[in-house]
Amino acid sequence: MTDPLEAAPTPWVLRSLIDGGSRVWNVSVNRLPFRVGRRPGLDLTLPSTSVSTEHAEFYERGGELRVRDLGSTNGTYVNRRRVTDEGLRDGDVVHFADFEFRLEEAAGVHQTTAVLRDISLPEQFVKGTRELDELLRDQLVSTHYQPIVSIASRQPVSYEALGRGRHPGLPEGPEELLRIADSIGAAPFLSQLFRQRAVETASGYPALASLFLNTHPREIAQPDLVDSLTALRRIAPEVALAVEIHESAIVDSAGIREFRARLKELNIALAYDDFGAGQARLLELAEVPPEYLKFDSRFVLGVAEAPESKRHVVRSLVSVARELGARPIAEGIESAADAHACAELGFELAQGFYFGRPVPPEQL
Repeated sequence: MTDPLEAAPTPWVLRSLIDGGSRVWNVSVNRLPFRVGRRPGLDLTLPSTSVSTEHAEFYERGGELRVRDLGSTNGTYVNRRRVTDEGLRDGDVVHFADFEFRLEEAAGVHQTTAVLRDISLPEQFVKGTRELDELLRDQLVSTHYQPIVSIASRQPVSYEALGRGRHPGLPEGPEELLRIADSIGAAPFLSQLFRQRAVETASGYPALASLFLNTHPREIAQPDLVDSLTALRRIAPEVALAVEIHESAIVDSAGIREFRARLKELNIALAYDDFGAGQARLLELAEVPPEYLKFDSRFVLGVAEAPESKRHVVRSLVSVARELGARPIAEGIESAADAHACAELGFELAQGFYFGRPVPPEQL
């Protein structure tokens, strides 16, 4: 019986996840042409009905590694785009139907080959990738807007733009869509599309004169983020914009400081989202204070009945934020009692179902 982890040096390796994502499976592309499909005896056999009998093959032309589809039913994809014959580069993400692999040069990679018998490949973690490609290509998204209000007046001062999918084969909610996109490295593209649609839509509604726009954590280190925001500023120079960065992405103070400086040049405010969701990053907050600090709902939900010790912590954090020049926003308010308690704790701005749910722009 063939050892599923037999060493086999080769210049190219296909990498994927096995055993529920707990291990990396390295498949050596040890000869060309290298055929992939469902039929036993191929160079790479993927026993799934979503994979055609002979699905695709890698081959070389003019010194370039290429992949071509062999008339498969569910397609061969390179970097989320369906292809028939495509040149490949180190780092490209290749899908055969629902199976994902990353192509890498073998240098520095511990190379292994495998016979796919008892190994479980997590097919489910890329379900919907073909439909996502269509969503991105045809820009099948829309935007809902949730108010951010002044607690004192209960009137909106801004709106958070929340993307929605409009592909019949995909979920509508942004969390699930971004999870699918993240599995093929497309989350930044989807996040950018959500922002673009939000700003384009807002320009037709006077009520949407101020917007909070979300980012995906993977975008923060990419130069394309500033370029995309520059384009948005050109689309809607009159709209007040704030960009939200999730707390988990605030790990490089120098990088965030540079990002904030670029935002100031564009007249775009910076907001830290879900502050305290994982850990209260007080050091980063002090080093690079934002214009807005959105407190995670765990600080807010039920705060009216919370013990004084918790209220004291929240009051202290709100005070620190204000001293640093950030305007604190209470997220997740669902009752009049919590709204009143947040006002007593020093919040001036708030967001939550008590003040308004996300709705399409025509329902504002």
